[in-house]
Amino acid sequence: MRKITIIILFFLVATLDGKSQNLEVGFGLGTGSAYMFENADNNIDIDYSLPFSSYLDLKYSKPDSYFGLKLKLQYLNSAIEGRNWKSSNEPIDGDVTSLTSMILLEHLKENSKWNFGYNFGFGYTHQEFRQDLINLSPVVDRNFMSVSFSGIISSKLNNNLALQLEPTLLWTDLVGSFRESDKWQIGGEDVSILMQIGIKYKIL
Repeated sequence: MRKITIIILFFLVATLDGKSQNLEVGFGLGTGSAYMFENADNNIDIDYSLPFSSYLDLKYSKPDSYFGLKLKLQYLNSAIEGRNWKSSNEPIDGDVTSLTSMILLEHLKENSKWNFGYNFGFGYTHQEFRQDLINLSPVVDRNFMSVSFSGIISSKLNNNLALQLEPTLLWTDLVGSFRESDKWQIGGEDVSILMQIGIKYKIL
């Protein structure tokens, strides 16, 4: 997925002529509710804290189109406490961290002060689960496909700069979610709801 992202980014930049294309970069921070279904399961002893999230994105579009293609890196980290329901019920005092590289299709009108839109797409997630942060237990790595759906509320600050609020649904390991429940893992196959605020800057 990393190689695909680099190839697409190179292609977008190489085809820009500066007059008939738009290129925007964005960055934001937020929080929300991580791994909601596992966190709400009364049959296991797991508690995810309020997560920290951040993103970096690059959007390509044509000036006469409301649609654009966005490459996005989504970071998510949440502390976790409880018991390891996957192995021997051992105590957990650690965290789950993920980085997702995504390709998104975005629809956003930008013809007024306040603008509304959405984006959706899929990506590749690398997740790390550390059971014990105090004693630095070994990291458990997993990789899987994820999907993302976001709403967009955008406020223009000037012709090149805008403030954006993005409520996001991030569904990690979509395929694994449909396996039998005894094959599910800590973190992984679940849904996180994020609320992120950021800025975007029009480069071209």
